[in-house]
Amino acid sequence: MNLKIPRKPLEFLDTRNGIRLMSFLAAIAVWYAIRAATSNPTLVTDIPLAIQPPPDWTIVDRSTRTIDVAFMGTREDLRYLNRELIKATVDARTHTDSQGFTVTLSAANINAPGNARIEFIRPATLFIRLDREITKQVPVKVETQNLLLDGYEIEKTAVTPATVQLSGPAQIVEGLDAISTMPIDLDGRIRSINKRRIALMAGDELAGVTLDPTAVTLDMIIVERSVSLRFTDLPILTLLPAGRNVRADLEPSVANVTIKGRPKLVNALVAEEIRLFVDAGDVETTGPMRLPIQAVLPSGLAVLRTDPATVTIELKE
Repeated sequence: MNLKIPRKPLEFLDTRNGIRLMSFLAAIAVWYAIRAATSNPTLVTDIPLAIQPPPDWTIVDRSTRTIDVAFMGTREDLRYLNRELIKATVDARTHTDSQGFTVTLSAANINAPGNARIEFIRPATLFIRLDREITKQVPVKVETQNLLLDGYEIEKTAVTPATVQLSGPAQIVEGLDAISTMPIDLDGRIRSINKRRIALMAGDELAGVTLDPTAVTLDMIIVERSVSLRFTDLPILTLLPAGRNVRADLEPSVANVTIKGRPKLVNALVAEEIRLFVDAGDVETTGPMRLPIQAVLPSGLAVLRTDPATVTIELKE
């Protein structure tokens, strides 16, 4: 059976318009074929996003640190795409105020190897807030935790260097009056501390702030705490010259004494354990003279003062 093709359509295809129609249909077919060949999708996630601020400015707030980018292309285009080779950047050098602003991310912010096209960026926008970067010197404060043993106290604390330099956003640095060390544990301490490389605390409130130096040297002198107690009307003894038959008259014959030492020793002390005396062992004259009052005390105690400090003594044959 012979198939008869209408002559008019065949005649149309042989015309200029027919040739144009056939070319158009062929182009559509080729476009779909190319699209099918180049429409392999791939999604690269957690690409670091770098922001370039103006000189002497710093980033204080940003809505995201990483982005996801969907690429479309041939298998060859997508073959070499990986997170390490893709660079995502935002140029914020034209913004010189502390008001926040939003940037719409596009292919212009992405630098990737190959000819793959970008299908979408997630998130599509980025919020940024900048601030001036300033420098300030602040003192170092020693932070401690727990307590020394009873009877001990901190006599002196020295930090080297005594101040550190802070550099960072003005709104943060301007509000800082001091910087603290990491806590020094005093629990059970009875000896002085000489410690190097004690780190300075840089918590979340110091985000974006750099410290110079980041550690200090600490010298903390720990001593036994002293208390004092006054004893009144204690008799004063006399050490007489050896080999001489003399007696001594004292004026006054009693004195008050204030003793200092560790609380445990001072609180246990009784008057009978204190011996006050004047040393007349080398006195050769018999006339009146003044000599200092001395004391014999249990170990660990010392005389803070006597009242009076001296007495009048006269030796008599």
